[in-house]
Amino acid sequence: MPPMPSFSLLHSSPSVGEPKWSQANESLVLEPFTYITSNTAKEVRTLLVQAFNVWLAVPSESLEIIDHVVQMLHTASLMIDDIEDDAHLRMGQPVAHKMYGVPQTINAANYVYFLAYKELSKLRRHTEADQARELDSVVTAELVNLHRGQGSEILWRDMLHCPTEEEYISMVNNSMYIDPGAS
Repeated sequence: MPPMPSFSLLHSSPSVGEPKWSQANESLVLEPFTYITSNTAKEVRTLLVQAFNVWLAVPSESLEIIDHVVQMLHTASLMIDDIEDDAHLRMGQPVAHKMYGVPQTINAANYVYFLAYKELSKLRRHTEADQARELDSVVTAELVNLHRGQGSEILWRDMLHCPTEEEYISMVNNSMYIDPGAS
């Protein structure tokens, strides 16, 4: 199966009620994200989406949107993770926040989270109201879980707490509440 076409965030048109926003402004705000995405990986997530689609048979237009959103959310989360971990390199290249600064990188990553929700609106147009609510619920829950897991890792690191195997597995399975007062 051939790889999915890559998407550009720079060609999205403004929604109704959005103020005019130039492509030049968009490019500047997204520069840390564009920098990270230019350092291409093995496209494992795209291959996984395509593999699951053998069973799910999602229409190609919807599958492209899903793949695009997965890539956007994953890359934005890596940008934040690199800041939180004070990383210096990603795939052998300087991380975005070392090139563009922490504030611009955080802003670009957060902006991409919202652009991903905007991209999801293309799927919502073709779904029933209940399915659209379920889609929003699933994506929101996974973003919450992502940040809970990262928050757990940060707490463990900063509190010099080595998690038990059970705590770690629970965190990986997105089902953990961390009590910062626990020892």
